[in-house]
Amino acid sequence: GSIDDENKCSNIGCMGRKLGPKVMGRSLESTVPEEIYRILDQHYDKDELKGKSDIPETLKEFMTEMNKGGYDAKTFAIKLREMVTFMERTTRMAQIQKYKYRHVALNSIPRQLHCLDLRLANEHANNAAARLWLPSDELIPALVDNSYFHFVLATDNVLAASVVAKSLVYHSLQPQKVVLHIITDRMTYYPMQAWFSLHPLSPAIIEVMALQNFDRFTKKEAHVLEAMEKDQTVRSRYRGGSSAIIANTYEKPNVIAAKLKVLIPKYISVTNHIRIHLPEVKVIAIGS
Repeated sequence: GSIDDENKCSNIGCMGRKLGPKVMGRSLESTVPEEIYRILDQHYDKDELKGKSDIPETLKEFMTEMNKGGYDAKTFAIKLREMVTFMERTTRMAQIQKYKYRHVALNSIPRQLHCLDLRLANEHANNAAARLWLPSDELIPALVDNSYFHFVLATDNVLAASVVAKSLVYHSLQPQKVVLHIITDRMTYYPMQAWFSLHPLSPAIIEVMALQNFDRFTKKEAHVLEAMEKDQTVRSRYRGGSSAIIANTYEKPNVIAAKLKVLIPKYISVTNHIRIHLPEVKVIAIGS
């Protein structure tokens, strides 16, 4: 049937008056709404919008086009479905792009930071001054002396550790009483040791430790390691990484965001959990 049938409706306002009672739950003699609902309920091919340049991108554009008149119910329904589908896809893509860029920002290692670790590792291997035992032998008793102010910094980021340590010592009223215990992972231990060997923060005392130095930090004693091992199994399910997750056109954006989060290293970094096992000291935790 035509929108202009019977009462000769020639614009969207007239048609709205015809459709209004049906939308409000009252009966309507015209079959126009049923035809519209039937078309809107049809299965939509994901490629149906390809190549179309006349799809209204906003409600204002849609209303302007409809007010020109001359559209039957089928054309109206098709145009409406195209507009709504276009807006849904645009919104979905914007959400996914937001999650994608956040994932890249959290997951990426700046080239300068990566190169710094490599240079420090090389310095550790070739320069005896970069392999100093921290702290020196005469300062070891201070590590367990409760008259000092003890801080723990758990991180695998050398540059961040340097900034926090320098700020802590600089702003301390008694820097000579500060003991900073730096805990890092196996890969960052040598670069971290090299940095603080070459850049001491006297009179503060700096200790650099790797996780493997903790005898009790095993799966038997630290259940977080067991949980992280299970998490690795979950991560292995997402073959193809972030690209494959984003390419899924059927997942909701919030589901895609959750899957991307699983791939971010900081959520499975041991240094983000070591503070759990140090309840009696002040802890400064820096993410991966």
